[in-house]
Amino acid sequence: MALLCCRTAQGKQSRHDYNSRGPNSISARVYPAHGKRIRIVYRKSHTLVDLSNDVSGCLDLIAPAFTRRIMKESLGIKVIDIVKKDDRLYLLLLAIAESNCNVQGYCGAARDQTLILLKLGAGLKLEEKKSVILGDCKANIEIIEPEVDYNFMGDPVVNLVFVDGKLTIVYDKIVYGPDGDEEAHTSSRLVYDRNFPEQGFDISNIEKKP
Repeated sequence: MALLCCRTAQGKQSRHDYNSRGPNSISARVYPAHGKRIRIVYRKSHTLVDLSNDVSGCLDLIAPAFTRRIMKESLGIKVIDIVKKDDRLYLLLLAIAESNCNVQGYCGAARDQTLILLKLGAGLKLEEKKSVILGDCKANIEIIEPEVDYNFMGDPVVNLVFVDGKLTIVYDKIVYGPDGDEEAHTSSRLVYDRNFPEQGFDISNIEKKP
């Protein structure tokens, strides 16, 4: 069993070395770039990947009561796992962004979390990307397992555990009616197997009401 506690990269690189995990593990560097783009560096190759259509949350922030100036926030990137298999690189990332552009509005103090899986070929050419929103305050999506903690900056800290090469995350989505009562509730289980990264995410509903 391996425990991963990953740091958010905001304005600096996020780099993790997994050589102790076995022959499939490699080292790479991931930097937040402009907006919701990231820069990946591996050996002598580098590439930019645009996650604008994949990541939940906002980076252009404003506090209307104090200023009309838009504040540019950096995308938070946590490297969860990197695997090399069949001449392909698979990067598992957790992206973090503010839930509301208006930091004084509803969910203004919350941060959304999106799990990203990138498949990169020769020269780090992007071949495939998958994304799952695990935390979205305005959409009432939140991680249930493992437990989410928060650091002194208010960033969500999730201790992700691989057991026999598999990562399991349970998350809920709740739909409320106009009167504030719960109308629907779905609990989903996501499993990622680093031994078979080409299979992507296996997601199943474990509870659904009504």
